[in-house]
Amino acid sequence: MEALIAMFVGAGEIAMVLFALVAIYLGYRVIQGIRVYVKFRGTRLVTCPETHEAAVVEVSARSMAMQAILDEPCLMLSKCSRWPIRRGCGQDCLRQIEAHSSELRISDAWKAT
Repeated sequence: MEALIAMFVGAGEIAMVLFALVAIYLGYRVIQGIRVYVKFRGTRLVTCPETHEAAVVEVSARSMAMQAILDEPCLMLSKCSRWPIRRGCGQDCLRQIEAHSSELRISDAWKAT
């Protein structure tokens, strides 16, 4: 009987350790998602590779944050000033955002004016 009780106590301790490890891992993934969201949120000014003119774009930051929690995020646009006319573009401007994400961001103060 005492061996059975000891076995249940040991199993409970193992379960608590596993639960703690899973909680730490999930917390880490959520932090990664928040970092991705903060990095890619907002409006950016890029040069359209097709027209070689300026375009105002927004990255799908919320979607990327959720992807970062679950897996590797995929960079994609949610809005572009060239849409809907050029909606089917290859979104090659994403390379500019990938290389210089914070430098291309348009500040909220500028947008308000």
